[in-house]
Amino acid sequence: IHTICMTVGFKAQEKGLGLTTDVGEDVPDGIISDSVRIRQVLINLLGNAIKFTDKGRISLRVQLEERDGDTFTLHFEVEDTGIGIPAEQQSKIFESFAQADTSTTRKFGGTGLGLSISSRLVELMGGRIWVESQPNKGSTFHFTIQALVDPEASAAPAPKVEAEAAPSGRGLNVLVAEDNP
Repeated sequence: IHTICMTVGFKAQEKGLGLTTDVGEDVPDGIISDSVRIRQVLINLLGNAIKFTDKGRISLRVQLEERDGDTFTLHFEVEDTGIGIPAEQQSKIFESFAQADTSTTRKFGGTGLGLSISSRLVELMGGRIWVESQPNKGSTFHFTIQALVDPEASAAPAPKVEAEAAPSGRGLNVLVAEDNP
């Protein structure tokens, strides 16, 4: 989670957006699941949140939803204060080549495949994906996955990551190095 947020955090800072993560204390430190698929889904959802948010913040939360012995369900939420999605479009956005409307494609770009791919990846991990959204207020994308506890994981708690909006450039030092004298 920390590495993913560091990866997308630079884009959030460039836009002046806050980015926070909150991993529930009851979430096991180490899990056995498909980290490549989880990473792809999170990068897609966080990337979309950054793309469709001009001001405000993006939050990533991970909670333990259900546990049965060593098997459990994790619930991920990516919340933004972006443009939101009209109710009539919410059921369509997980289809291939779908975006909320054609003006979205013109303004923000993209192929409309990211959410479709994310939906399929989540299904392959035994979970589901859905969205709650209001136009001009933002969106919260949820997904769940099935995983196992990694008995070899350390007991250290996961660090919280908070990135504030990027400063206006004041107080920053920049070193420029050129190979021409």
